[in-house]
Amino acid sequence: MNPTSSTSPEAVELGRALEARVDQTLHDLDRVVEGPRPAAEALHRLHRDLRQLRVGLGVWTRASSKGRQETLRDYDRRLKHLARLVGGVRDRDVALTLLSDAPRDLPSRERRALRRLRVHLTDDARIGRELIRASLRTERDLGLFEGIREGFQTLPSARRALALGRYLEEVHQEGREAVRLAHRKARRKPTSRRLHTLRIRVRSWRHLSDLAAAINPSYGLAEARPLRSLQARLGRLHDLDVVEDLTAKSAPPTWNRAIRKERRRQQLRVVRALRASHWREIVPALSVPA
Repeated sequence: MNPTSSTSPEAVELGRALEARVDQTLHDLDRVVEGPRPAAEALHRLHRDLRQLRVGLGVWTRASSKGRQETLRDYDRRLKHLARLVGGVRDRDVALTLLSDAPRDLPSRERRALRRLRVHLTDDARIGRELIRASLRTERDLGLFEGIREGFQTLPSARRALALGRYLEEVHQEGREAVRLAHRKARRKPTSRRLHTLRIRVRSWRHLSDLAAAINPSYGLAEARPLRSLQARLGRLHDLDVVEDLTAKSAPPTWNRAIRKERRRQQLRVVRALRASHWREIVPALSVPA
């Protein structure tokens, strides 16, 4: 990156922060690609990296020229595809972890059914890992991440760069409004779909907040205390939803009843947390300095 005198400090800092995210993503990508069977934790880190990179890419796209926006959006579509592949395998890892904690005193027929289910999910996870490694290797070799890096090195025009704080505030405010709407719907009728939507909105808002802090520490950002707790509970509930979807047809009745019972318990905790705090307490506004 070659900053000029007309370039805003925010544009320079954002470009540097996003290049650092590319480096981190490539580091975790190489660990996944090089290992014959990437560990669940390695996939989890890569999944997080890809999501964070997409959030930053979205802000940079808005600040870029019209001629470059389509190229950057194409990069985002490719990142989204990779993130979905990684997320699918991660879901099976979660299910296998919960299956390993199944009671040992089940009837023999149900133990056999759980063993068959574990074998099936293990095969799915293995095939998914092979597909992930091949897809990641292909995209890396095709220059996806280097193209993204070059995009971050191409600074916006002076006018757009000076307005970068406004772009960031707009994106952040859109994310905050999305959280508000999802929070309101989930409080009124806490269905699985609505709670899942709320989880995604809260997570995206946190990524944007982290990005704002990396650009300029003077941004008035203070993470609300209920946020981490709510996000953790929503994540736990989502894991149970995923496991229920993956195992409902194949798991024995005792297992299905236990999963549904635990899911209801976790959902009740989430609903109580939602109704105990206002949405503004969860996602405070971003204050961009003049």
